[in-house]
Amino acid sequence: MDDSLNLTLVAGGLTLGLIFGTVIQRSRLCMMAAVSNHVLMGDRRQIDAYLVAVAVAILGTQALESGGWVAIAESSYRSARIDWLGTSLGGLMFGFGTTLAGGCAARILVGAAEGSGSALLSLLAFALAATATQFGALEPVRVWALAATAIESPAGSSSLAVLLGVPPWILAAAVAGTCLWLVFLSTRGHRSPGLLAAGTTVGMLVVAGWWITGHLAQDEFSAARPASLTFSGPVARASEYLMAGRGSGSGFDVSLAVGVLGGAWLSSLLSWRYRWVPPDPGHVLHALSGGTLMGVGAILAGGCNIGQGLSGMSTLSVGSLLAVVGIVLGMGLGIAWLERTEPLG
Repeated sequence: MDDSLNLTLVAGGLTLGLIFGTVIQRSRLCMMAAVSNHVLMGDRRQIDAYLVAVAVAILGTQALESGGWVAIAESSYRSARIDWLGTSLGGLMFGFGTTLAGGCAARILVGAAEGSGSALLSLLAFALAATATQFGALEPVRVWALAATAIESPAGSSSLAVLLGVPPWILAAAVAGTCLWLVFLSTRGHRSPGLLAAGTTVGMLVVAGWWITGHLAQDEFSAARPASLTFSGPVARASEYLMAGRGSGSGFDVSLAVGVLGGAWLSSLLSWRYRWVPPDPGHVLHALSGGTLMGVGAILAGGCNIGQGLSGMSTLSVGSLLAVVGIVLGMGLGIAWLERTEPLG
């Protein structure tokens, strides 16, 4: 890592990663599972957990920003440049890739830590593709496409509240309230207290990430932008460091990914769930192609289902909204394609 390495950020990222990995390993929470369970079985319990996570993340992040504790406006999600094509297309690619890989970014990290050979293959493909797109052979294409298609926000920010001319607290309350209303509708059916608790915890971890990077670790010598949970960039940086011996960033993001792996591994050992399962030969192509699409798509989109789907959404960014729509559409297309090409029974 570079000279800007900050021990507070490293410790904070590792701590949040350990908690996140444990929660995901125990709860099996996954955005891909949320969409597929709803589409295929009408099971909305995972979607409920995601909606609760979004609501908690939005309200907590808005509290940090309005209280002046964290300059959320300085985060990458609030950039004045809106990469509408990259976030939409990248989200679509990422979402489709998750259906082939059998899980979202968080789930393949946790799956690899639990001993799943297929998840490990997807993670390796994800890491290599993300590195190539962020720092390698595909970087010039990505940069060219961004320069050619991105637009500058007339308001100088990609905040949805700013663009709509709505007070941020009103928009935050409206979006979070809608999420919670959908979860606790009387007609919603069976809910899982465990999944709801997991969603709440993940939302709180997003808020903690903003607080650590944007407040706790800030000092007069720090120029780092506030950030929170995300995995595409960290995996790419870790891969670059392992392959080329060089890295970038303050250490928070990479230590976060390492913490997730460690937390999931320890949790799987303690719960007797760790078991090495070799990759299914019939699933190898799906694992590799899915991981590759996820890696390229996440970098194009500016984040994965956690980075854009939770951290980005907590800032009420237009780009994050476009990415999430793309991810969900990609998952839906992937499910439809798998049903058509690999019918059950």
